Amino acid sequence: MIQIEENNHVYAYAYQMQKEGKTLCGDSFLIKSTEDYFICAVADGLGSGERAYESSSAIKEVVEELHAEDVGLMIEKSNEVLKNKRGATVAIFKAYFKQNQFTFSSVGNIRFVLYSPSGTFVYPLPVLGYMSGKPQKFRVQSFAYDPGAKFIIHSDGLNIPAVKSLLKDNRTIEDISNQLEPYTISRQDDLTYVVGQLF
Repeated sequence: MIQIEENNHVYAYAYQMQKEGKTLCGDSFLIKSTEDYFICAVADGLGSGERAYESSSAIKEVVEELHAEDVGLMIEKSNEVLKNKRGATVAIFKAYFKQNQFTFSSVGNIRFVLYSPSGTFVYPLPVLGYMSGKPQKFRVQSFAYDPGAKFIIHSDGLNIPAVKSLLKDNRTIEDISNQLEPYTISRQDDLTYVVGQLF
């Protein structure tokens, strides 16, 4: 599954593939942009198959409904919706175009890296573990970015050995996607990634 989201401020390319032998993908993602902001969420339901899909897609629905709200509220509501479900890891990333700032919150092993043309990398640390509906503390962080900054966010089904040079050395999002192709061949796990550029 491939999805592209673009306007004058962002170009994002999402790719998803389910584990071999499964009809449903246990990962879910949402990418959406308005004139003011870009929202991206990736959720990885624990395990694979139907119950993993049920957890991750519940998070996607929450973010879809609340995308205009701040990241802190979205992450809390995502946790609440997992009561009596299997659980999930999740990352939510929201870029505000006018301020050239983004806000990020993550629980578990979803990876995120942003590279700015000035040469700086940002990789916010997640809260360890996973969300299951039980009360827990979340960390919401905000960072500045330069116009032209590139980012990648991906589930643990994708293992990229040199993610920094991938973002730094490839000029376009298509170039980065082409470089990722060899890593998407193995289907031992659900796999989701979003690569994008903020203008």
